[in-house]
Amino acid sequence: MGKKLRYTVVLGIISMITAVGVGVTYVTTKEKIRQKEEARRMEALLTVLPGLEGQPQEVTPPGVAPEEKVYRGLDKDQKIIGYAALGQAQGYSSTIKTMVGLSPDMQKVLSIKILTQGETPGLGTRVMEIATTKTLWKLLMGGGASPAAAEPLTPWFQEQFKDKALNQLTVVRESDPARIQAITGATISTKAVVASVENGVKKIKATVK
Repeated sequence: MGKKLRYTVVLGIISMITAVGVGVTYVTTKEKIRQKEEARRMEALLTVLPGLEGQPQEVTPPGVAPEEKVYRGLDKDQKIIGYAALGQAQGYSSTIKTMVGLSPDMQKVLSIKILTQGETPGLGTRVMEIATTKTLWKLLMGGGASPAAAEPLTPWFQEQFKDKALNQLTVVRESDPARIQAITGATISTKAVVASVENGVKKIKATVK
């Protein structure tokens, strides 16, 4: 067997073994990945549908892809507290996916939770940033507060969307309680989150109405 043919055969065998290995890995981890994504989706639904009792109800037809599903949330009295759907939009360097909660009359955002993003570290990634009033000195000294008084770990940027009317989803540079303040140096990422929220709202309205 010639040297060139031998190298070709060896390379072919290596490629085949690699392909089989990748296939086996995918098959063995596929279900775990699906379960993990489902758990993250459920956690997000609990966040954007405050007061949800039990499992959210799917209002989209059977067989719809998970990312296209629209949910209805009920409280303990079986009254509708809102709807939820996953919206997405292209950011500066990634697709931003956001779970959106919408009021029963579909006029107000209840809350949002960003599920995935891959924006520029230190800039666009601040859409996930947790705001805190603690100083380094307080942290070193233990803060002087009991665990019950601990600050809630809530992303400040996402909190801006809470209870906003749909006509208030406008990006501005300065702090404005009635609008969405842009993250400094990350206007594209900011607008992408807004666009993903609007995409989720559009899905809900198209399905429910």
